[in-house]
Amino acid sequence: MTFLLATSAFAGPSADDINDPMKFVIVRSSTPFCEPNCPEFIWARGAIETTTSSAFSKFLKKVGNRKLPIVVSSPGGSVEAAFKMGRIIRERKLEVGVGSVYLTACPANWPDCEAQQKKTGVYSGVIVDYGTYCNSACPLLLASGMRRLAGPTTYVGVHQITTTYTREKIRYREKYKIVKGKKRVVETKVVSRKKVGTYQTTKLSKSSSRAFLAYLKEMGIAKSYFDAAQGTPAKDMRQLFSHELLAMSLTTSDEPAVIFARAGRCNQPARAANCVLREGYGGERPLAKPQPGSYPKPVVPEDGGMWFVVVRSSEAGCEPHCPEWISAEGDIDAKALSRLEAALKALGGRKLPLVLSSTGGDVETSMAMGKMIRKQRLDVAVGSTVFAGCKPRDKGCIAPTKSPAPLLGNAVSGGGGCTRDCMLVLAAGKTRVAGYGTLVGWHYTDTPSSAVVAPYLEEMGVSLAFDNITPIQLDYPDQARFMRTGLLTRTVAVDLFVDGAICSLNPIPANCRLASPGEFARKQ
Repeated sequence: MTFLLATSAFAGPSADDINDPMKFVIVRSSTPFCEPNCPEFIWARGAIETTTSSAFSKFLKKVGNRKLPIVVSSPGGSVEAAFKMGRIIRERKLEVGVGSVYLTACPANWPDCEAQQKKTGVYSGVIVDYGTYCNSACPLLLASGMRRLAGPTTYVGVHQITTTYTREKIRYREKYKIVKGKKRVVETKVVSRKKVGTYQTTKLSKSSSRAFLAYLKEMGIAKSYFDAAQGTPAKDMRQLFSHELLAMSLTTSDEPAVIFARAGRCNQPARAANCVLREGYGGERPLAKPQPGSYPKPVVPEDGGMWFVVVRSSEAGCEPHCPEWISAEGDIDAKALSRLEAALKALGGRKLPLVLSSTGGDVETSMAMGKMIRKQRLDVAVGSTVFAGCKPRDKGCIAPTKSPAPLLGNAVSGGGGCTRDCMLVLAAGKTRVAGYGTLVGWHYTDTPSSAVVAPYLEEMGVSLAFDNITPIQLDYPDQARFMRTGLLTRTVAVDLFVDGAICSLNPIPANCRLASPGEFARKQ
């Protein structure tokens, strides 16, 4: 007899592997600026089969004594295996949350990280809860957590248990002897077994009901959970909403699983149990010294052509060690290439990321800029620079001077966009990011000739289908989709390069500059 909760047809995000047997991996948060001390968690994704509990036990042996929370997404499966896994989770006093994970590229400044991820089995990623689900037998895993989370955008579903019975025809060979006129069997041996059919039923036996209710009582879950499940036909799925989950004690709060790896979790005086210090991350932090500054003269065309101006973070508390970047905004006109070339030359070899926002322009110029960016190995982020004071095109904003200095400001993803030919420039970056809410795409009416751009994209390692990327404001699934095409390398925002805190990392990012005392002590 196999004791199962049947899976439903409810579609989840990236459902290409969700019905495969459940797999387990350790994921390290790729939240910007957490290194070298970042939260880690276990991602459990897939169907719960009869062998999943033993695979889970073997996996936890590799985890050791670390108390890593579990982020689970599953269509359901074997109830008996879920019971075993749940008891293991409760015994180890682990936390459980419903969610999914988007694996990202390597964390910045970690040498040979692709090889390291495969070797250590620890991958980089971010938790998302939008559109993820935990159905059928999966809530039994959620029930076992010491802390149980399912955010309002997740789907927790239940229905009747389906029990599968298998009939077998068994042939025996017996040896017996006659004792005082009576037949006495002395040996029984199975000669053959043959399956002669199976049948399923949603009617629970008394022993199965007792086992289910005993598990719920053991985990502190209300009987109303059992009633809700058994009151829903196996072919259907009943969603349990936040207030029901709380009432049943299936969740301990309506917070999402993303809090297992939220920013700052490992920077508190009492660090969370899943914070793991990465050894050898960049070695010892070098003693920073004031660096000579070399800045290009801001070139801002009046006709709306793309400007290239160096910006230094004006974030409070940043000085004297702040990140800098090149703000590149406007139309990609025919002279944009020469302006970029002049800016890079004046920087004297300093590698500053481009914070890019443009609706495109000239295809040939965009590809030429991209090739220069790839040759210089520059990072590119889609975003909008918010200047502290006047904007570059404001009259009198850029004062004539023999010693150019950077403008001051911050950069954000919101309001930034990279559409049409701008995507060709983005495709060239060493690291390529476009944060949540940025506008990325290519209007189908302006689709470029594949004969023109296909060789360029192949050179950049990007596989885009321009007929299916109408400009959209990105969410996490869109970011993951563009990562699969190679357009993006990480599902993070422009903060990766411009946040004032990055200059306290080890090693120090290349776009950080320690200023001399009083160098930028001016009114902002």
